[in-house]
Amino acid sequence: MFRLFKKKKEESESFQPKSDEYDFKWYDIGDDNPYNKRILDIRSLTQTMLSFTSDKEIAVLFNKQRNSYGEELINIKLKGSNSILTNLEYPHNGSKMEGAGFKAKCMEDKWDIYFWNGIMYLTRSWTGELIYKAHTNVTATNFIITKIEFIENEYTHADPSLVIDNVHFLVLSHAFGRLYPHRVPRALKTEKEIALYSFNQFGHNCWYATYDNIIDTLITRNNTE
Repeated sequence: MFRLFKKKKEESESFQPKSDEYDFKWYDIGDDNPYNKRILDIRSLTQTMLSFTSDKEIAVLFNKQRNSYGEELINIKLKGSNSILTNLEYPHNGSKMEGAGFKAKCMEDKWDIYFWNGIMYLTRSWTGELIYKAHTNVTATNFIITKIEFIENEYTHADPSLVIDNVHFLVLSHAFGRLYPHRVPRALKTEKEIALYSFNQFGHNCWYATYDNIIDTLITRNNTE
């Protein structure tokens, strides 16, 4: 089980922008906004930023985990974790849900997602660290996330509901491949802070940030840009 360490292995990454100029723009709800939330367009950073590490151990871990299907995560307990109840429902066609739901293809992909025995495991792609265990009820027509175990950070300590929005975003954007906004902590004040936080969290798989809860987000039109 190559991902397990007695001491947490920190991600050690550097950012190399393709451009020093970014074009961030807030969109209020309206014709120029495909969602029913006020959003910040951060694509000029998240879609151009490159991610790399000078830590050889991290690079080895990332490459090794590209061949994993997540079986090593089964029955793993999150030591010191918290849990939060939720009711996130997603369509499902009744097929057996096992194995990898999303695998990082490059170091700008920050997550791997696996599904085993009714539990969704969401891990950081660089270190293999298990961040979220989402417990589900699976039927022939849907699956419902009923509880999330999580490793706390400074933002989820201040606002545990951010855990639910993060998992919801990861399921829709990574597992389902939808263009969807993600929520950012209100402690982030500047547009650059928001964009850098977003890239660190979700890599190039995020496009629009919002301070609002995203569970009831509606896609009001297709974004063809």
